[in-house]
Amino acid sequence: MELSKRTWGKKVLTFCTLSLVFVFVLSAPLSFVHLPSATPTASAVFSSITFTDVQPREFTPGETREIIVTVKNNGGRDAKDVRLAFQGTSVLSLVGPTVAHIDTLISWTSKEVRLTLHIQEEAPNGIYSIPVTVTWREYYFDPQVGYVWTPEETVLLGLSFNVRGTVMLNVGDITTEPTDLRPGAKNVKIRASIENSGEAAAKDIDVQLLIEDESFKASWSGTDRSYLGRLNAGEKSEAIFHLDLADSTASGQHRIPLRINYRDTGGQDYEVLRELVLQVSPKPDFEIVSYRTAPTSIGPGSTGVSLYVTLRNIGSSDAEAASVRMTGEADAPFNYDVKSDFVGNLDIGEEGEAILKFDVDKRAVPRVYPIGIEIRCTGDRDLGDTNVYIFNKEIKVAVSSGGTQDEGFSLPGFEALLSAIALVLAVLLVVLRRTRN
Repeated sequence: MELSKRTWGKKVLTFCTLSLVFVFVLSAPLSFVHLPSATPTASAVFSSITFTDVQPREFTPGETREIIVTVKNNGGRDAKDVRLAFQGTSVLSLVGPTVAHIDTLISWTSKEVRLTLHIQEEAPNGIYSIPVTVTWREYYFDPQVGYVWTPEETVLLGLSFNVRGTVMLNVGDITTEPTDLRPGAKNVKIRASIENSGEAAAKDIDVQLLIEDESFKASWSGTDRSYLGRLNAGEKSEAIFHLDLADSTASGQHRIPLRINYRDTGGQDYEVLRELVLQVSPKPDFEIVSYRTAPTSIGPGSTGVSLYVTLRNIGSSDAEAASVRMTGEADAPFNYDVKSDFVGNLDIGEEGEAILKFDVDKRAVPRVYPIGIEIRCTGDRDLGDTNVYIFNKEIKVAVSSGGTQDEGFSLPGFEALLSAIALVLAVLLVVLRRTRN
């Protein structure tokens, strides 16, 4: 029994010994890996200040924002009295303090520094950097001499930012002279405010109206475009145009395309399309539907000729107090007895008739004579239109050689011929009497 116990004890001892050996063998490589190196790396021996991050990095011209700079001691020794001096440039400038202090930056640790950065107005797009001068002293413990302070170290670092601004040109207020636009208006002066609501400057700005509607046309050459030059961010300027409105221009809102060409500060060309919105008020307009004379055929010396003129309101508003008047023509051989006539109010599409009267000169040469017709009216007062409108039309009246005459038909020299015949008859009569006697 005792022998068995001794044998069992030896076996246990042997097992424990082998187990310890086995554990030692397996753990030996791991222990080797963690042993300190005989030659330490440079970063392990010295302190090293660097920037690992900065937020934000994207800016627009004219913007002022807070930035957060992550400062790291990327070395094995502590850094004391860390001083960061940020230097502005012509594009990037610091607002407020330009120097930041960190008392202690332990090895392999980071701290954040906050600053306020301003980007110059109208800064061209690009990447810009600001220099940063960093100074500090190392602080460590030497077992032989105790705590050690090294001389001050200085490095020059930099922070980079992406500045990108956009140009945003829009049409603002629009004014016209006259204020109330009506069909047929001539030389209308239009002022359109062009605003740069973006963050970057635009230069060589050229604005042109793309007139595709026959209702509008440039008053004279070049008045459908305007050159503005340069607009900085937030600025605006007036583009001036001069337009004529056709008589047939419909009332209501009209949208005229507006093309704006410009360049950014880097010289790149751009083109944008906008709209010029104009409000055209309603206005009466007329056409002469028909006209006739009574009698139908007139000739030299005709008197009491009646001229019937029928007109229709083809405009976009009612006409009030419409009247018709014949205007004198220098070569027209007419003497007017009733030169004008009152027609009255004419709604849109309604017709009215004016009756005028004249005599034809006896010496009138038979041919077709143009006669000027002036139509005058006021606008629809219910719409607030108190304007007086004048429309000039033309009709043609024919004078024929065989026209009706109240004083008998006559030709040039006819009276002289009758006198000559009468004289001859008288002479013959005297001769006959003498012969009888």
